[in-house]
Amino acid sequence: MKFILPFLLISVILLSSCDPFNRDYKFEYDIIISDIPSNLEKLNTEYDDYNSDLPYPYSFLNIYFSSNRNSNGDDYDIVFKSIDISYHEKDNILNFSVPSTDWINSFRDKLFPLINTQSDEYGPYSFSGPHGWDYFFYANNETGDFDIKFVYTKRLDWGTYEAQERLYGPQNLALVNSDYDDLYPTINQNTSKLLFCSNRENNQFDIFNADINTENFLPEYLFTTNSIPISKVEVLSSTSNDKCPSITNNLLVFASDRDGGYGGYDLYYSLYADKKWSEPVNFGDKINSEDDEYRPITFTFNKFDIMIYSSNRPGGKGGYDLYSVIIEDLIK
Repeated sequence: MKFILPFLLISVILLSSCDPFNRDYKFEYDIIISDIPSNLEKLNTEYDDYNSDLPYPYSFLNIYFSSNRNSNGDDYDIVFKSIDISYHEKDNILNFSVPSTDWINSFRDKLFPLINTQSDEYGPYSFSGPHGWDYFFYANNETGDFDIKFVYTKRLDWGTYEAQERLYGPQNLALVNSDYDDLYPTINQNTSKLLFCSNRENNQFDIFNADINTENFLPEYLFTTNSIPISKVEVLSSTSNDKCPSITNNLLVFASDRDGGYGGYDLYYSLYADKKWSEPVNFGDKINSEDDEYRPITFTFNKFDIMIYSSNRPGGKGGYDLYSVIIEDLIK
C-alpha cells in the first residue's frame, strides 16, 4: 500500500547529496532510516521535542514541531529545522541529514512572532487548501484550555520577485472549538472532513469529525461560528485517550493509551475504504515501546512510506525525541 502527499514538489530525487551517475561515489551517512526506528538526534535536545509537521516533503524538508527548548523546559513553542533526505541506490539506504544551519525561510521568520507566546503551542499542521489559500494550524492554551488556531496566506503571495509575503491571523477555529481542549486538526484527501481530538465528552480525548463545506473553504468560513455537524468517530475512539490524528490520503495514524498496547501511548493506524475508517491496528513492537509514542505524521519519499513520531523511551537525548521509521511493511 502506497500513499503520496499532494504537495510533493519534486517527485523523485534519488541522490540529492551526491553524483547520481557515479555508482562508486563515497558518502558518509548521517541518520539511516529503516524499518527500525531511528532517533533524529540532530533535531532533538534534552528537552521535549514532539508534535511535528512537514508542510512540503520532498528532497529538502522543512519540519515544524513543538519543543520547550526555548524556555529551558517550560512552555512549548513551534520550532523549525531543515532536513536533507536522500536515497542511495548503491547501498539501498535512505538517509536523513540535518544541516548545521537552517535554510533561509521567510515564511518561518514571519510566522513565529505571530503564533509563539508564553503559553503552549502544540500540534502544527500545514494545509494547502482550495481557492489558492494555504493554512498553518496549531493549538494554543492562552485561554486555559486548548483551542485550534490558524494563520493563512494567499499561495501566490510567496516565491515570486514581487511577492508581498503577507500572513493573516492568528484566527480562532471557531467552527470546531469548544470550552474543552481541542487539538491536532487534520483534513482528509477531498477536503470534506476535518478530524481533531477533544476531551469534550467524558473528560477523555476522543477523535471527532467535522463536515466542512469545500465550496466555501475560505478563511472567513473557518472562523465563523456557524453550526456544522461534529461527531465522535466511534471506530477510532475508545474508553481511553485517543489523540493526534494525522491523515495522508487513505491512511490515518494516531496515538492512544487504550488497553492492549505495549505501555503508555502507542501508535495505531486506520485505512479509509467504503466511506468509513477501518478498525485501528497497533503498529506493533517494532515501533511501540513500554513508554510513550506520540503525534505521528506520514509521507512518501521515492519508494519509501515514512513515519515521523515522538517518544520518551530510554536512549534519547531527554524528554521526548523525534524518531523516524519506514512503515510500508507494517501496513496490512
